[in-house]
Amino acid sequence: MRIAIPKGRLQDKVLATFATAGYEVPDDADLHTRKLVFTRGGIEWIFVKDCDVPVYVEHGAADAGVAGLDQILEHECSAYQPVELPYGRCRMMVIGAPGAPRLANDARIATKYPRVSRQFLDSRGLRAEIIPLGGSVELAAVLNLTTHVIDLVETGETARVHKLEMQDFVAEITPRLIVSKNVYRTNNQQIRALIARIEEAKNAELQSIA
Repeated sequence: MRIAIPKGRLQDKVLATFATAGYEVPDDADLHTRKLVFTRGGIEWIFVKDCDVPVYVEHGAADAGVAGLDQILEHECSAYQPVELPYGRCRMMVIGAPGAPRLANDARIATKYPRVSRQFLDSRGLRAEIIPLGGSVELAAVLNLTTHVIDLVETGETARVHKLEMQDFVAEITPRLIVSKNVYRTNNQQIRALIARIEEAKNAELQSIA
């Protein structure tokens, strides 16, 4: 079985969840090498950018992985989402530049999520311009490149520092265990065991927080 782990801010928590579930995961010494693929306990672990996890799972290059709902929605990933994990929760928001009015057809929106943003605008009957960016999208509003941004907000500190305004809610975002539909059908027993063990680990983590 091959499992895709998102590199970045969630990596350590995701690995801890799999370790709690009883899986042998790559250790710190492994992770300080430049390797991206490790085999431990009969499982192949691959480390990829968070935005790529749904792609690897959707196309069968990984049997399962952990991805944020933002990336699942943006890639229109049809993989199963059997377990929602209890950390990394944030909101996708419409954020206005200082003094910007509410969204309208003449708005310009910077975002890392052009597909989700277009769907949100369509739901409001708006045809605003979307400018895809890969870096700090808040900067686009600060420098008046755009009137708004659509991005993830965890604490809102960046927006407050730059006097940006939270204007509208798009989606609640959490990381999820995702599983390839084809693998679920053909390797049911192993995948069902994975789902059950991650669900148990999640519940254990929730109890430790309470």
